[in-house]
Amino acid sequence: MTDHHFMSTRVPTKPVSNAVHAGYDGAAKREDGIPLYGMDKELADKAAAKFDPKMEREAREWIEAVTGEALEGTLQEALKSGVVLCALVNALKPGVCKKPSTMKMAFQQMENIAKYLEACSALGVPKHDLFQTVSLYENQDMMAVITNIHSLGRVSGKVPGYGGPTLGAKLADKSVRHFDEETLRKGRAEQTFLGKGSHGNASQAGTVDTSRNIGKMDKVRGIDGLGTDASVTAVGMGSHGHASQAGTFDTSRNIGKVDHVKGIGGLGTDASVTAVGMGSHGHASQAGTFDTSKNISKVDHVKGIDGLGGDGTTTAV
Repeated sequence: MTDHHFMSTRVPTKPVSNAVHAGYDGAAKREDGIPLYGMDKELADKAAAKFDPKMEREAREWIEAVTGEALEGTLQEALKSGVVLCALVNALKPGVCKKPSTMKMAFQQMENIAKYLEACSALGVPKHDLFQTVSLYENQDMMAVITNIHSLGRVSGKVPGYGGPTLGAKLADKSVRHFDEETLRKGRAEQTFLGKGSHGNASQAGTVDTSRNIGKMDKVRGIDGLGTDASVTAVGMGSHGHASQAGTFDTSRNIGKVDHVKGIGGLGTDASVTAVGMGSHGHASQAGTFDTSKNISKVDHVKGIDGLGGDGTTTAV
């Protein structure tokens, strides 16, 4: 037995993807030094793409103005513990947020952030303007945190008893309208815009613009006065120019269409019967259709019928 029977054939394999996997040194990292791979890196890239430095600066300045304290480090580092955020909402409405913990443990700081988010909801911040705790604590999406602070700055103008600085556009005041029963009844009976259509009527009235008397056929030749009186229009007259069938046949020229046909001289010009009516025997009736010029007895040689049919008796047939 030869050695090649024990040798296996190696099939070349293709790489799953062309992506280059960077090591720890080449990987993107968060501010705390944790490397980012895969989905974490994609989310971080998206968050960085939508980050707005101007909104961050405005949020930082508003927090410092309300709390009266300067923030140290980056905005994420200053807010990470949740202590500053709790102090912010309590400055808007004292007691709206429970006293935060000053411990450095991660779960305690994340609990402070959760207390702040509960206070935001109590003050009227919309649910879609809240953020997840990890977005701030793990610096996953600081833009969501900044958006929340701007929303809180707008709501602050509606907090009873607060007269400090606000952030962003002022929220509109709620305007409730009250109508009496008669007005409501008229409104329910009114034709809707869907029923009226674009011309603003509940019928076809007004669909054609008659405000300007425009002669759309003024430049068309040969229709002078057409349709302005009771006369029949060109469409009703047809191509022959009459309102009836009169004139549909051309009788202006007396043309003999059989003038060149021989043997029909004067045929059909008087009251006599024509050759077609006479037939081949030359009569206008059946007279002469049978030849009686020769009295030929066609059954003379037939035996047993002597005198048959020669008198007034009924025949056997």
